[in-house]
Amino acid sequence: STISLTKLDPIAPVAAAMGNSVVRARMVELAAIDFGLQTVGWAAASALHTERFYDAMGSLTYWLMVLRARCFARRTAKGTSQDDTGALSVRQQICSAAVLIWSARLGLFLAKRGIQYGDSRFEKVKQRPRVFLLYWMIQGVWCFLTSLPVYLQLSQQQCDDTPVAISDIASWMGWLAGFTIEVVADMQKSAWKAAGNKGFIKSGVWRYSQHPNYFGEMLLWASLCVSCINGQGKKAWASKLASLASPAFVIYLLRYVSGVPLLQKAAKQKYGKDPNFQSYHARTSLLVPWLPRTN
Repeated sequence: STISLTKLDPIAPVAAAMGNSVVRARMVELAAIDFGLQTVGWAAASALHTERFYDAMGSLTYWLMVLRARCFARRTAKGTSQDDTGALSVRQQICSAAVLIWSARLGLFLAKRGIQYGDSRFEKVKQRPRVFLLYWMIQGVWCFLTSLPVYLQLSQQQCDDTPVAISDIASWMGWLAGFTIEVVADMQKSAWKAAGNKGFIKSGVWRYSQHPNYFGEMLLWASLCVSCINGQGKKAWASKLASLASPAFVIYLLRYVSGVPLLQKAAKQKYGKDPNFQSYHARTSLLVPWLPRTN
């Protein structure tokens, strides 16, 4: 049987927590856009028996959801501001731009890698439409929960008139640091592979962390969440609490489910008997970049 959106709908607990009917309606609309796009992507990919545009569809989903949420914020600003311009706040502009930049960069990187090397995740499932649908719906959950603080920030019924604070500046700097680490790690690994190297990378930022790209991903979302919460108004306590689902989801997913555990297992199977790998694994921080241990 097909997987119903109700069973996978990540906004059910979020919407229930949103006492504001306007916010709730806007979040439901964003979820409809999200899962509607995944369904269209699945239908096309299943018919063509390919996963080539899976990651590109993920990036497109982020863009369309953020742009739609920005329309919500403009509508709110236009209805409540005296100048009737509907301009977004500085906080809304920066936080939404951060998601657009991140998703465009990651989508292009993953799409390019998929075209060059394929994606082993889909080798068996792309010939099985019902199972393949599950992967697309999971991507929908990822697109919704990861950027949830930004969607909630842009969907409030009141304008974001809270002055920019030091915590906002720190939030944006943390996002920039995480984004930079992730980009540098991906670029270094791609260049290392392109040079014809075999085995595992242990140079550059990878000298200080076994999974620097995942650390950057965790840092950027945890940081951005702070500024998004600042822009949701003093009384939007339920919305602020729901926003914490984003960093919690990203950290749990990468650290305990599909990120670190899978790569650690694969690396040990390939290089577990290699003394160089054993030394690297024992001396190098798992996530947070740090100087290698000397003992």
